[in-house]
Amino acid sequence: MADAAPEPETRRAPPFPGPAAVVAAFRALTIAGWGAAPAPVDASAVYYPLVGLTLGALWVATDQTLAPLGGRAVASLGVVLVGTAATQARPLRALSRLLAALLSGRTRRLGVLEAGAGGLVTVCMMALLAAEVAAVCALDRFRLVGLGFAPVLGCCAMVVLAVGSRAARADGRRMKFAPAVTFREFSIASTATFALVFLTTEFLGLLLVLATAAFTIAARVGFHRWVDGVNGTAVLAMGEAVQLLILVLLAAL
Repeated sequence: MADAAPEPETRRAPPFPGPAAVVAAFRALTIAGWGAAPAPVDASAVYYPLVGLTLGALWVATDQTLAPLGGRAVASLGVVLVGTAATQARPLRALSRLLAALLSGRTRRLGVLEAGAGGLVTVCMMALLAAEVAAVCALDRFRLVGLGFAPVLGCCAMVVLAVGSRAARADGRRMKFAPAVTFREFSIASTATFALVFLTTEFLGLLLVLATAAFTIAARVGFHRWVDGVNGTAVLAMGEAVQLLILVLLAAL
């Protein structure tokens, strides 16, 4: 009598990230990780929107504290400076490198994107800081919405960009950028974020969600065509770019 064929092994899903992952998310995106080497994007990305919500609360608190003392201009400058300090200016520096890489030759793109420095990056940083202060200062009717939710949507966009993307590599090897970020992390982060924004601001929230989704998808396609994938700088730059997009959009409204 032939032996029965062994049953196929069932692969268990990894456990849901716990409190340690919350700490890891804050260390990855805020000053809580001061002095530590940048960690790879992993399953703790599911908590990135929570980090964004905390940063949004910090923005609102800064604005409410400084506005009675120095007016909207002083409060807006304070919001941007506090936000930049709270994130160690890493997203701002990442977006500056992205802009500098766009102005660089094809062979230098990835190198500038990964570790670009120098005068061009500094000029881009100053321009982005000025643009962000101007956008925050221009917020009026939807000021509270912009300050509270721009960082949340920016952090959510980072998760959307990371999940399933290829790693941008100089050697051309095709590898996943963040294999630990699965559909589970993506669905939980995006659903929680979009539900919070939509239920809080209704139609305006739908507009913000659609703008974030369209911009993130376009950027995802662009990165894969431009440098054949994404890296840590691209993910951080995505968060800063969406944040600025939401501020400008609400200021225009």
